[in-house]
Amino acid sequence: MFVMMNRMTVPDSHREKFEKYFGTRAMAVDRRPGFIRAEILKSTVENEYIVVTHWDKEESFKGWVDSPEFREGHKRVGEFRDADGNMLITSKVEKYEVIAE
Repeated sequence: MFVMMNRMTVPDSHREKFEKYFGTRAMAVDRRPGFIRAEILKSTVENEYIVVTHWDKEESFKGWVDSPEFREGHKRVGEFRDADGNMLITSKVEKYEVIAE
């Protein structure tokens, strides 16, 4: 199994919108071959969230990133830019292979 984690920091001013965004997500990833499940984790002490997706293999994840469903699922990202077009959310992608469950 392959796991992708996107660790994001969200400013206080956009946390409610961010949480609503994921609560009403397009579910586009759910239609992709090899997709197993997703979790959205919220830190209890910081303005950090982690989007975790589980895949049967890394190739399935790569297929998602290159797909029309990926573009559909990320349409609203522009809502998290300031007036100058700068992203308000920081993002760090981490990739892992599951070696034990």
